[in-house]
Amino acid sequence: MNEEIIAALTRGTTFLLTQQQEAGNFEGCLSSSTFPTCAYAWIQLARNEMPDSDLIDWFKANRHEDGGWGLDTLNISNAEATRFSHLILSQINQRTPDPSLEELLTSIPKFAPHLALVKLAYAAFGEFNWNELTLPENALRFMKLARQLTKVPLLGKRLKPPRHRLPPVALFNTELFDALFIAEQHTLVPVFILIELNTARRPEMISKLVEWLKGHVLSDGSWFRVNYITALSVLAFIELQEKWETDEEIAEFIERGIAWLHKTRNPDGGCREAVNLNVWDTALSIIALTEVHSTNEEAMISSVEQTESVKSAARWLVEHQNADGGWAFSGLSDSSLPSDADDTALGTLALIRSYAVEAGSPHPYDDAILRGIGWLKTQQGRNGSWSTYQPGQGDVGCVSITAHAIEALLAFGKLDLTDKLDMTREMQRGINWLRRQVHRDGYWRDLWLAKDTYGTACAITALVKVGLREAAEVHRGVAWLERTQNRDGGWGEDMFGDPIESTIEQTAWSTYALLQVDPENRAAQDGIGFLLKHQREDGSWQEQCVGIYWEIIGGYADPIYASVFPILALNQSLQTAS
Repeated sequence: MNEEIIAALTRGTTFLLTQQQEAGNFEGCLSSSTFPTCAYAWIQLARNEMPDSDLIDWFKANRHEDGGWGLDTLNISNAEATRFSHLILSQINQRTPDPSLEELLTSIPKFAPHLALVKLAYAAFGEFNWNELTLPENALRFMKLARQLTKVPLLGKRLKPPRHRLPPVALFNTELFDALFIAEQHTLVPVFILIELNTARRPEMISKLVEWLKGHVLSDGSWFRVNYITALSVLAFIELQEKWETDEEIAEFIERGIAWLHKTRNPDGGCREAVNLNVWDTALSIIALTEVHSTNEEAMISSVEQTESVKSAARWLVEHQNADGGWAFSGLSDSSLPSDADDTALGTLALIRSYAVEAGSPHPYDDAILRGIGWLKTQQGRNGSWSTYQPGQGDVGCVSITAHAIEALLAFGKLDLTDKLDMTREMQRGINWLRRQVHRDGYWRDLWLAKDTYGTACAITALVKVGLREAAEVHRGVAWLERTQNRDGGWGEDMFGDPIESTIEQTAWSTYALLQVDPENRAAQDGIGFLLKHQREDGSWQEQCVGIYWEIIGGYADPIYASVFPILALNQSLQTAS
């Protein structure tokens, strides 16, 4: 079987090298999804323009057999995505009647909108009462109490904010608003502008909201480099132009935002949720390529080509490191997109791994590595975890991010840097937190990739690498992965943790983790068989929806994931077999 694995690994690595961009980064095109596609069409309708035929064709092509639309590429219909699509298509048909579209509309299942963000779109088209979108202002005191209760163990996990109503506009500029997760702030401000312009119309409130939105536009014309947030921001400014006194700057923001959205349209006619995750994709690719490089005794691919690829990718990472020492999910040269712990942990780890192909003392990446580790040091939460952005700012500790940070600190500790930071205490605190997060059933739940398989795989891998292979938590995690394996040898679950057909990505990271613990693990061997069976002729694998942007509005598939994770698993299989 080793020969078959070597051949598959050679093809897979060769294919991954072809995905490198001219600038040195790796970047997969994220899949289209319903909410950002609807929002893009909403902008065109708000400007009295007809959405183009490619966009309408996307809705037709991505409708499921039951007549609905899903949140992502999985063939699972969702009531809110269906209602949003129905609204947009009915508005298009009202303006330019089309018999085929009319026939389609009559067969769409009828769901009453429940999600407040979908009700917002209905209100914009005169089909919902603006005044019923938000909670009353006196709800702020209960929201403050609820926030205190979320800090109570167990109780905090059960308290969820209502999805059918938005918070009152008066939430803006309060301590509660400042404590929200950064993406929630970016979503709510344009929504508040739309609501305020159609309800109370308080000049001072509108002015403050508009100034906030102006102050958070990025140099490329987007907001947060996220399509849905950018679309909402553009819609808020379009409404502002129509119903309020504006300046020329507003018109410029609108045009630049629309140009960015147009530029990020996918070839299939739809819109993706966020601009491509080039920092994460690049870091993961470096990690995969350097792991293969370290076991390249079989001369599976040209070591020269692989070395130059890693060097080029590492230089790109250094060039796109933020001024504060961290990395954002998407590289901008002006540091205007905030650093996050996951990209910083993996970016730092990738540069450390680059030592394998880049000689020299001092090493050309030493300063970037020290700055990345320094950023991670300042961002560790009080409980020992790492969250996505700022601990306590609407953020919670994340299993996979903490595991990645532990791996980065472990690798950093092995470097020979005379002025390096001592991160032993931080790493141990992270390990202790990670061990406490195991569920009684044996899994770890993650925030950003689907879902329990990813959290469990990341936790097991980190704990094994720090020398805790025999820990009880690791054995429980292994047992859980073995129990949840599908009959075909793979693993699969949706973004809510519900079982689905096996995916390449989930099979790969589950297999990789199991091999870390036991090279002879039967479930891991079956996982390798699944990966071998499903590899394409060109060395690639079919990407599937395993990324989670926001459970309310969907996830994404990234083709880079479908290369790096199988490469890591296949390479681990070879290492453990030798």
